[in-house]
Amino acid sequence: MKKFFWIIVIFLLVLTFSDHDVIRPHKEKLYGLFMDEMADAGDNKQAALRQVKKELMAAAEQWGEGQRKQLEKATASIEALLKFQQDYCISGDFNPILFGEPLKQSCNIISNHQHTLTKP
Repeated sequence: MKKFFWIIVIFLLVLTFSDHDVIRPHKEKLYGLFMDEMADAGDNKQAALRQVKKELMAAAEQWGEGQRKQLEKATASIEALLKFQQDYCISGDFNPILFGEPLKQSCNIISNHQHTLTKP
């Protein structure tokens, strides 16, 4: 019974101080892993959208703020992502914010997950 008590105390302490700078990165990483696993168990389209968003944001760390905002807007929903792909990757429309190599990388990332995103 003592072990159970101490486990509860430690758990409550972690919850209490979870916004501390030392604990926050680990908590956010664990939360992200948990959300990815839950998405995999549920809707594959949403899991694919989350994976595309994660890969695009990882690639966009080297790019400008405007390009990151453009990608965040494009990954807001599956429909928005597919429209972005149709307009800028397939049709070749000019995007004044995202062009050149960043656009090519974005299109490659989206096309890698297109099968899952368009699955009925």
